[in-house]
Amino acid sequence: MSSQTSTLTAPVPATTYDEIPYISMPYAHSHPERLAAIARLLGLNPPAIHHCRVLELGCASGNNLIPIAAAYPESTFLGLDLSERQIASGKTIINTLGLKNIELRRANIMDFPPTEGKFDYIIVHGIYSWVPAEVQDKILSICKQNLKPDGVAYVSYNVLPGWHMRGMIRDMMLHHIQRFPDPQQKLAQARALLDFLVKAVPADNNPYGLFLKSEMELLKQQSDNYLFHDHLEENNHPIYFHEFVTRAAGKGLRYLGDSDLRTMATRDLHPDAQKLLATSLSQIETEQYMDFLRNRMFRMSLLIHDDKQHNLNIDNQILKDFYVASALRPSAPVGNLNTTDPMEFVTATGDKAGVALPLAKAVLVILAEAWPCRLPFMELLQQAAARLGTPLPNDPAGMKQVIDAVGGPLLLLHTGLPFGVVELALGPLNVAQKSGEKPKASPLARLQAAAGPMCNMRHQYVQLDDFGRQFLLLLDGTQTREQILETLVEKVRRQELVIRENDVVVSDLNRVRAMLQAQLENVLQILANSSLLVP
Repeated sequence: MSSQTSTLTAPVPATTYDEIPYISMPYAHSHPERLAAIARLLGLNPPAIHHCRVLELGCASGNNLIPIAAAYPESTFLGLDLSERQIASGKTIINTLGLKNIELRRANIMDFPPTEGKFDYIIVHGIYSWVPAEVQDKILSICKQNLKPDGVAYVSYNVLPGWHMRGMIRDMMLHHIQRFPDPQQKLAQARALLDFLVKAVPADNNPYGLFLKSEMELLKQQSDNYLFHDHLEENNHPIYFHEFVTRAAGKGLRYLGDSDLRTMATRDLHPDAQKLLATSLSQIETEQYMDFLRNRMFRMSLLIHDDKQHNLNIDNQILKDFYVASALRPSAPVGNLNTTDPMEFVTATGDKAGVALPLAKAVLVILAEAWPCRLPFMELLQQAAARLGTPLPNDPAGMKQVIDAVGGPLLLLHTGLPFGVVELALGPLNVAQKSGEKPKASPLARLQAAAGPMCNMRHQYVQLDDFGRQFLLLLDGTQTREQILETLVEKVRRQELVIRENDVVVSDLNRVRAMLQAQLENVLQILANSSLLVP
């Protein structure tokens, strides 16, 4: 979330985001690649992301937009934010990376002119709910006036009914902190109030106490900048989903879908609820009632021009346009795939999926072997058929049947399991499956590794320990494994890096070298699997 709340004048007043910067992050759901894939799945022809123009309103320090610009050098990017401090921070990163296709500009949303031109994709993450009504109206006007005919806009916002309960906690904190002028005092007092409420309200057999406890546990894990800007800002206006859609329609925009397709499906609901929702008169009505049933708090809505028509019934044949990747792994050694016996696949977090069709099983096995790379769907079918020793049909009707048979399970896994388990995209991903003779990480990841978490090539933050960060810093593509090893040993000698064995610091450099040598390939493979290495 970032700030866009007051009219730009000279001199421009500082914002709360200058006092307490909001630590922006990469949001995979807002990535133009994700927006394009959903639009194509739903029957539209979105702009090609390798040659597109992207606008982000409320870009903060650019941690969402900069990685996208670094990955797509032939596209252009513009980020706007009202916080001078955050824009300056983002410009420093851009200059360090030498990026020429992105501009971060200190500006007010209210001053954004239609003459700025058209954009293929517009991103508005964590802004809409935190600005006054006139700025909300301007955001939707920009999405209409500055979006290209086939473009897609992403707008996230807090929704009701879920935020009714969270808003109650916010109101209590705002009442308590109103007499404290300093932002740091406000933060401390807000946390103190939450502690007091949790201790004072019994949780046993008390729904209110249980809710307070759960909220406290959630907020305790959040940073000060998140608590301050997401919960203590002056403006925070959650709305019902149907209200947002109505506002968008008033500007000539149509709701396409949610950036997390899982939330549009009813499979997780009670069978009786599924039956009732099947009789709903519209997509909007169905999703609004699903919000009621799930007590939803946050939405990521995709908007298109109202003259575009999409199809909610995804055609399996559309997968011919896609590249596929999967984080699923066989839960047991791979046996004979030429049977209809169900085969279990699992995720890193323990989620499970069963597949019985031989060709679909072979597809998932090949994807597991190819991770973190994406494979073209039609090439994937060819490899799976070769693995089974069964050629694909030569006639169009036969191929249609095969695509339907395999596409159905893949789409079900794409929309039914945690985000990213089966990944669909309209192009390949610039990642390395193997580390190569001179391993290389992206310049952005190496820059970020010096301070904390890194954005990988899947637009996700990856957290490494100190050794992992020190290791990644060396992967500039110029050093061999042996040179990297010697550099790490030298860091230990200089006491810049500490190696422990059974919690005891190892100082003998021969032992250090042997330990590092034993771990070198393993660490490189972990980095590759984490989508941190590039060709």
